[in-house]
Amino acid sequence: MRILQTIGLLVAVGLLCFAVWFYRTTRDYPEDARRPPVVTYPAEFQLPAGTPPESPARRTVIVMLIDGLAPAMVEAQATPALDRLRREGSWTHHMLPPFPSMSLSSGFTISTGCWPEHHGIVTNRFFDPERGLYDHSFDADWVTACEQLHEVAERQGVPAAALGWYGEVSASRGKLASTVRYATTLEEFPPDHLRAEQITELLRLPEAERPQLILAYFKGPDELAHFSEIDDPEVREAVTAADRAVGAVLDAIEAQGLEEVVALIVTTDHGLVPVTHLINIGYILRKHGIEARMLATGTTAFVYLDDPSTRADALAKLSGYPEFELVLPEAPPPWYHLGSGPRTGDFIVSARPGYAIEDRGMLPWFVRWVAWVGPEIVGSEVLVASHGYPPDTPGIEGVFYAWGSGVRTGHELTRVDAIDIHPTVTHLLGIAPGEPVDGKVVWELVADPDAAH
Repeated sequence: MRILQTIGLLVAVGLLCFAVWFYRTTRDYPEDARRPPVVTYPAEFQLPAGTPPESPARRTVIVMLIDGLAPAMVEAQATPALDRLRREGSWTHHMLPPFPSMSLSSGFTISTGCWPEHHGIVTNRFFDPERGLYDHSFDADWVTACEQLHEVAERQGVPAAALGWYGEVSASRGKLASTVRYATTLEEFPPDHLRAEQITELLRLPEAERPQLILAYFKGPDELAHFSEIDDPEVREAVTAADRAVGAVLDAIEAQGLEEVVALIVTTDHGLVPVTHLINIGYILRKHGIEARMLATGTTAFVYLDDPSTRADALAKLSGYPEFELVLPEAPPPWYHLGSGPRTGDFIVSARPGYAIEDRGMLPWFVRWVAWVGPEIVGSEVLVASHGYPPDTPGIEGVFYAWGSGVRTGHELTRVDAIDIHPTVTHLLGIAPGEPVDGKVVWELVADPDAAH
């Protein structure tokens, strides 16, 4: 009997130890990050002090950002609405996002016209020493400098609409545009055809009530394309739905007789690159005794060392991996533009094409233990494409189309940088860009560039 009791006790202790270990390895990371409150019910919009009583805008500009709409997707199937934009406007399939080419850092770059080193949204998830964990937030209070497109417009008397747009609300200031369609999670965002309907409803308003800047985020094919090939029927249908949304907006512009006073820009935040393997960066750090907090999304991991004095040793231990490179703020590549602030950590692990990085906090809870037991590199059985790579990586570039009033017709652009979209939009509106701004007007697409210089 005593032997059975002893065995039972040992089993119970073993199960308890396993439970503690499993809990530690599967709970979200980090455990002690301070999270600012999620903006659920933003305060109503207040006109900035000194706003002009009349709008100086010479036309209306609509920006449709379709998440993950890669050039290869458009080139692989029929997209009649986008084809029309190419025939009748200016376009390129070389819209270069910032590094890392992630949705939030790219979206805020497009909206502000600033590099991440200035606007502060350096990736989808990062640590801030004062605010704690940033995790896919659209809250404008995370922006450290620069002005959003809708803020710039409203400050100069141009009524704006932000539909699921980056920085459209602020936890401390409320809504930052006259019209806001805000949701706290991506799942709450409407499908693309309903987002297009939101735009058409605004275009139907009387001229005195109609926004002159409409910024709209579309889910697009991004989520599906991470896990399915671009020729998968569901991905193709998502691209078709995005193209139909563009067509619906074009139809609404014409139905209201606004062709002569509306410019339409359609773009994306990034392309997608095929992935065959995943880098288990949590295990690699633990294997080498590198004590650090780490946040990874897409193809980059931002590493925050517990003891900065161990940095040289950590870099030496990680330097021999062919699957990734180490990006250092003191020796930045030409495309870096992240600065050297605390949000970027002590260094960045950047996967090479074909590899992706996900930290355990983003994985399903029941497989997070792999960060403790390995292996270092694992075949990607689910994820088939990702982004986050440097902007010069083939396939990571996105699409850009401009059409309508003030836009040159039938012209293929060499390239457009994400930072250039903001000043181009403000130029088309006829107002000054934000302060500061890193980008420049894409004069190549402007119908009358000589008159503007």
